[in-house]
Amino acid sequence: MKLICFPHQSRHFYLKPDTAILRNGRAFYTPENSSRIEGAMAIVVKINRLGRHIAPRFASRYYHETALGFCLYAADILEQNRTQGLSWGEACCFDYSAPLSNTFRLVDSCPVNPCTFSWRTAVQTWSGVVKENPIDSLLSYLSQYIFLKMGDLIWIELHPPVPLIAGEEVCACRDGIEELRFSVQ
Repeated sequence: MKLICFPHQSRHFYLKPDTAILRNGRAFYTPENSSRIEGAMAIVVKINRLGRHIAPRFASRYYHETALGFCLYAADILEQNRTQGLSWGEACCFDYSAPLSNTFRLVDSCPVNPCTFSWRTAVQTWSGVVKENPIDSLLSYLSQYIFLKMGDLIWIELHPPVPLIAGEEVCACRDGIEELRFSVQ
């Protein structure tokens, strides 16, 4: 299984190890080498068939379930590596940096377009509406570079990363239904 992540409004992608998944309800512990964690809510698409060089008009055949997730970053390391022209890997691809809902919902029962998404903590709240389906075009683009297999997870960030503070509990909802909860330690 591959975890493939698209930063907010970007066609660049990176891969996380499968050990990055943090299951719903568990606590996220800030890595010792980082002092600043940022995160962005993402829609997570589960691939349900093999695919390479997928045309955009056929992309919807390659998934039928989505979930909510979060992409967590060690922001201080990311900033330092960007200025020095180094890899993002240390800042993005560490263990438990990808909180994921326990359940995937069928696309038919919760359409991707349009959907209302929100997350909240004691300190901040974000909400938005996805008006256009970003999945099909990104899936088609990705399949030009990576052979997609059943069970691969594609993470598409829905907003720019925001700071998360130790002690916060993050709760993410789609169409008013809570799908993801984790705490930052």
